[in-house]
Amino acid sequence: MGKSVPDNSSLIRGELATIKPDMMCRIAPNLLVSKFLTLSLFASCAHAFSGTANGVPFLHESASPMMQQSVMIASLATPGSSLFDTYMQTLAEYPLETKMATAAVLAVAGDAIAQSREPEEYDPRRASSFMVFDVAYRALQHKLFPILVSQFHGEILVGAVSGFPLLVNSVTPRTVEYLAAMEQTLANQLVVVPFLYYPVFFSLTGAIQGLTVDAAIERAKENFWPLLKRNLLFWIPVQFVQFSFVEEDLQVPFLCICGLAWTVILSVMAGSTKGYSDDDKPYCVIGIEDECELPDELFPVSKESAPDAGAEEIELISK
Repeated sequence: MGKSVPDNSSLIRGELATIKPDMMCRIAPNLLVSKFLTLSLFASCAHAFSGTANGVPFLHESASPMMQQSVMIASLATPGSSLFDTYMQTLAEYPLETKMATAAVLAVAGDAIAQSREPEEYDPRRASSFMVFDVAYRALQHKLFPILVSQFHGEILVGAVSGFPLLVNSVTPRTVEYLAAMEQTLANQLVVVPFLYYPVFFSLTGAIQGLTVDAAIERAKENFWPLLKRNLLFWIPVQFVQFSFVEEDLQVPFLCICGLAWTVILSVMAGSTKGYSDDDKPYCVIGIEDECELPDELFPVSKESAPDAGAEEIELISK
């Protein structure tokens, strides 16, 4: 029988009333993340195990232990406790396992969204490959983020700023905190992602999907640089917010939410511009679709809305 967690909402409201305005920017993101995460996790979990939606079967037929664990977490909720309290309690007691279960559910939900716009039948092997990779990577982040925080304190960027006399006086303790967050973000995005994340991503997903080594390498060659450029535009701001404002125990769940949101954004963009490609190849949302395409402009643009090449050339000549 699940443990009952007291409702502390009135206590929290009382504490919030005593918080100074300049502290709200640090507290509000964590409250929003934890509340939205709870709703996302259990809504996605229920959706994934609900059978079919819009003709797309989900992983209820071949649920992994990670997915089953997320259902177990949901079952812990009792009439005396909210889903939010249950999730936060489970996160506190089993941080790694809860983050991995969160990653599994939201990864499957994200891939299902991406697959729902494709004419082919739902591919559980592709979904499994994306889920296994995401679970493994979130487990790595659970261990990696404390290391990044302990190693990057802003000294590098503070030294760079100190080289500009006009900016020296602007360096305050709060500024140093933000510079440290930016260092941690850049270390992850410019070192970990290109040299660890993507090599493992293409290798693991290719192996689970049954690709040959040559096919996996070819897919990596085609998609690596376009995916990296596109994702940096989204993930650098997101991870700056993560390291600046989100509490450590909520950082991995926060990124799981953002990853789902990013997949939804790309899927909506791709679905609304299906005519962007002359050969009608699908737009790469997560990067492991069959024969998908990433255009030079990084984001899908319909042929109808794309500027006429000849007119653009004339305009450039006239300038």
